[in-house]
Amino acid sequence: MKWFLMICLTFLAVGVLRSADQTCQSCHQQVQSNCELTCQQCHISTKANNVTSSTDHPVGIANSSQPEWWAEKCQACHAEVINRFRKSLHYTSMGVIDQTRFLFGKNDQLFQTQPDAWQKLKHVKGVKSPSTAGVVDHLLAGKCLSCHFAADRRGDVAGRRHAAGCASCHVELDQKTGKPLHGHRFQKKIADTVCLSCHSGNRVGADYHGFFERDYYYQYQQPFGSRPWFGAFQHHLVKDVHQQAGLQCVDCHQEHVEHARRPRFEGEQPSVRCQDCHGGFNEKPSPNAAKGPVFNSASVAHQSFHQKIRCSACHAQWVFQDYGLHLFLDQSSNYEMWQDYLWQGDGEVTHLLLEELSKPEELRNPAFSSNKLSGQKMLGIWYQAWTFRRWEDPILGRDTQGRISVLRPLYQYFITFVDSLDQVWLDSQKPVRKDGKIGWNWDAYVPHTIGRRGRNCESCHLNAKAVGLGIRQNPSDSVAQQITMPAEPVLPNSRLLNAQEQQQLLKKRALYKYWRTKAFQQNGIKKLMEK
Repeated sequence: MKWFLMICLTFLAVGVLRSADQTCQSCHQQVQSNCELTCQQCHISTKANNVTSSTDHPVGIANSSQPEWWAEKCQACHAEVINRFRKSLHYTSMGVIDQTRFLFGKNDQLFQTQPDAWQKLKHVKGVKSPSTAGVVDHLLAGKCLSCHFAADRRGDVAGRRHAAGCASCHVELDQKTGKPLHGHRFQKKIADTVCLSCHSGNRVGADYHGFFERDYYYQYQQPFGSRPWFGAFQHHLVKDVHQQAGLQCVDCHQEHVEHARRPRFEGEQPSVRCQDCHGGFNEKPSPNAAKGPVFNSASVAHQSFHQKIRCSACHAQWVFQDYGLHLFLDQSSNYEMWQDYLWQGDGEVTHLLLEELSKPEELRNPAFSSNKLSGQKMLGIWYQAWTFRRWEDPILGRDTQGRISVLRPLYQYFITFVDSLDQVWLDSQKPVRKDGKIGWNWDAYVPHTIGRRGRNCESCHLNAKAVGLGIRQNPSDSVAQQITMPAEPVLPNSRLLNAQEQQQLLKKRALYKYWRTKAFQQNGIKKLMEK
């Protein structure tokens, strides 16, 4: 009798839920799920706080894939996935938070950031003090972490739209309308358009598809009614050879690998190496690797003297080189100075400028932005621009594994802060670390602009810029612009090339001439001359 009652109650409960589901479907007719869960199992809770405009609509959870609902709604089935995800850079953003706070003088050393540090940034409401250390958390919460998985960016500009929580990756949005492309369905395999909603703006990912941001000034925008993508107009450069072959981001950056480790910085430890598919010095391709060109040990470029060089240092066809990042925190209502810089790769900036510039000057409001992690309004918004941008011959240095890698000047900050009374507290100030050094840094990274053939030898050899002497014709010339002189990397074991390494690349030694001739012959020059 007892079991009979329990079975009856179970069927009754299921019937009520199904009936309630049908009630939901009477309004939400376009919503289709790819699981056996009812609407109530995900969207109804005693702790729910999403009130709709309809008075007879129950209080619900708009997005139950956000972290605050994991324990109640997701943990029972997805505990392993959640535990793995908590170790990933997509969850922690430790590299961004840790390095920025260190360079701005907030932290006295690297590696002080904990995996859940981003949670505290949700409580940032304004500027702590008019110093670089005092504005850094406002910068992180109000700008840098707009691409964090917990930031809801559905209302952003085309190319940058994504939901929050697990849905930020697993629910693909139509980038023009902001609506889910596949209805109320989570996607197991993540499309590149989802990755690009964050990995854009001259960051790794955009280069894979050949995107390079144009300068923000209106004269560099594309004419004839074209619209920006990712919140800025784009140059279209050569795409990565793997992208041309049809490989998507997740073909290399696999979920079970990316969610299983706790790195602190991008490129710190690649999940899939070039050698895994193509082989390398004393290495054969993995038996499970996709078919592709195999490492040719007879090639001049593949001799033992290049054994300590990362593959991308030669095979990257172009690299991001954005010099001088100018960040301007403005709390005033002076918008005219930005009217020629509407598209800065930040939808919130664009929306604010378009709205306020359409009003008479006397009706304009002080600038506000949102804390990207909590959605709460904060006084002041961050504008940005660059001194200049390039993609030519790369600059080389040593990465954290001691290998020759491409460096980029991503962290050359100039900080300005103007309050709501038009008082200037910081004016193009370079951040100062707690040890008194300038808070600049050049990081080693892996460009995703790989070509089948490597660049020519002179893109590194006999090249003053490549060895770290700045943009100049030859070592005896004066540097064209001081900010093209690399700053010392801050990550352990990463460094610039030393004087001996520079001289090895700059001198036309007999050994270099011998191998350069062999390379000419190997590339068919001898046969061409014979004809």
